[in-house]
Amino acid sequence: MSYLSLYRVWRPQRFSEVVGQEQTVLALRNSVREGRLTHAFLFSGPRGTGKTSLAKILAKAVNCEKQQDGEPCNNCNSCRDINYGNFMDVIEIDAASNRGIDEIRDLREKVRILPAQGKRKVYIIDEVHMLTTEAFNALLKTLEEPPESVIFILATTELQKIPATILSRCQRYSFRRLTQEQIINRLQEVALSDAMDIESAALELIARRANGGMRDAIGMLEQIHSYQDGPISRDDVLEVLGLVDDMFVARLIDDVIAHDTAAIIEQLNTALNQGKEAAQLARETALYLRDLLMYKVSGDKAEMVMVSENSHRILRNQAHKLEQGQILQAIRMITDTSEKLRFSEGQRFLLELVFLEMTESLNKMDVFTGPAPQVKVPASDRNTKMERTNRAEKADAREVLWNRLLAGVKDKKVPTHALLSQGKLLGMKGDIMYIGFHKSYKFHKDRMEEKGNRDVLNSVIKELFDRELEVEFIFLDDNKYNDIVVKKAIEFFGEDVVEIKD
Repeated sequence: MSYLSLYRVWRPQRFSEVVGQEQTVLALRNSVREGRLTHAFLFSGPRGTGKTSLAKILAKAVNCEKQQDGEPCNNCNSCRDINYGNFMDVIEIDAASNRGIDEIRDLREKVRILPAQGKRKVYIIDEVHMLTTEAFNALLKTLEEPPESVIFILATTELQKIPATILSRCQRYSFRRLTQEQIINRLQEVALSDAMDIESAALELIARRANGGMRDAIGMLEQIHSYQDGPISRDDVLEVLGLVDDMFVARLIDDVIAHDTAAIIEQLNTALNQGKEAAQLARETALYLRDLLMYKVSGDKAEMVMVSENSHRILRNQAHKLEQGQILQAIRMITDTSEKLRFSEGQRFLLELVFLEMTESLNKMDVFTGPAPQVKVPASDRNTKMERTNRAEKADAREVLWNRLLAGVKDKKVPTHALLSQGKLLGMKGDIMYIGFHKSYKFHKDRMEEKGNRDVLNSVIKELFDRELEVEFIFLDDNKYNDIVVKKAIEFFGEDVVEIKD
């Protein structure tokens, strides 16, 4: 017999063997036992949670010759043929590759044929959301008036893509992600059966990274076992799967909070030089920040995906230093970059930029959670207050314009946005817009001077102002621009100039 992957070997064969879907299993088993089976089922939920496995168990149960209390016997001819894929009346269709109307029309013709071997003909249509609109319409007619001997089992990971007309004609069951404890227990069974010597910390890491999917967890275990014949440690899991240690990410976020850009760049370079992929580093950071957010919200009750016991202390300290809004902002930034990394050749550059941008963002945000202080202004200071109000209005106008510029640039090119966001809009004089950078951001200023990044910014300016403007990138302490009053304006207004006038 040819080799079978572990996830296929350990695929449940009876209702009682299904892990983590107790309510669904109970309902289906009762329906089989009492003979109250509907003609169409819809199984929805994340991948690897048992949808296809349970569909096959249901197909066996309705065709079993020696069914007992709703359970298939797994010994009769029908059960054995279904297990080996030789049963003519259980038809599996992959909607991802058979998604057109012609395939569904062919199904409609064949569905009228009576079962050849068993009691009921069962169609299992996986990834049903991939069907075209025309195919769904063709399937709808069959679901409305199905032959008595036919059962449809539709499975999907994206319930929202299923037309309402299809949903209304199916009995729906939602599959939930498995808990880490459930996955660890099954992995221990698999390891024991295959005589694997694996650390409990390694199993815990696999369970966390499986994200609630049993199939993924068993697949990772098999991959690691193929690589390592001897004892399997947590470090082996990290190396084989190309994962990043949660302690590494924890220290990286510590450096972000501390605004230690040199340490951030050094850590990133070390990881990349060791062969870690930029996209993986971004994903791992997103997972860590997710855990940080969950801890901020739920405390010790939060179930961690990335963080182990070793880094809990660092996580707690970080949660006390950051507000929920700051963590959310960091998550948005890293997830946006993760999407761009898939299509970018300059992955190292993008990764460095997002961490530097994250550092600036977290340290600029001044989150005030208490009541606003009440300040009494003496009558003699009313004129001063009015002047300050006018300045504030100008600053607000500048901020609105700057945010619109940044948003427009981000829509066109994320790397350019990452560069530009470290600058500051100083103001405009005639047809010239002045954008300032502190000397510590010389790299960002130099890159914005390049044609590609300039063109992106100029196109956004043209859209906002309906005219072309010349852009001058300057250092905030550059004496070259004293003659246009930029220096004095900056000193007076605190870099909040909207318009520069002679």
